[in-house]
Amino acid sequence: MFRVKYSREIILKLLYQIDLAGQFDISVDELIKNNGIFFRDINDVETEFITDIITRILNEKETIDNKISKDLIGWRIERLTPIDRNLLRMGIAESKKTGNKIIVIDDIVRIAKKYGGDESYKIINAVLDKVIE
Repeated sequence: MFRVKYSREIILKLLYQIDLAGQFDISVDELIKNNGIFFRDINDVETEFITDIITRILNEKETIDNKISKDLIGWRIERLTPIDRNLLRMGIAESKKTGNKIIVIDDIVRIAKKYGGDESYKIINAVLDKVIE
């Protein structure tokens, strides 16, 4: 069984941690080793999905952030909360993998409503809709 929504929440928690610590140069293996608690109850398919998305974000962070910045009218990416920033990164990285824009945006917006600020989901929805092809 592949719990994609649960996996996305783990990705967000790991990215949040990386972002706050400023450790975007960390290896995925080290990240998993340091955060084994997140990987205790997940299967191989979920682990592969999580590592693939995080690896994509770590390897393409500058490109992804540039795409986000281009569509943040009147905002800078640094002004976004770490949750919002990383949800946008996740959406872009996952859309490159799956190519399913509608489902990716819908799930990222759902997570934004759960973990983000009151208006976060609106910004995330608008930016992802513009950025994801």
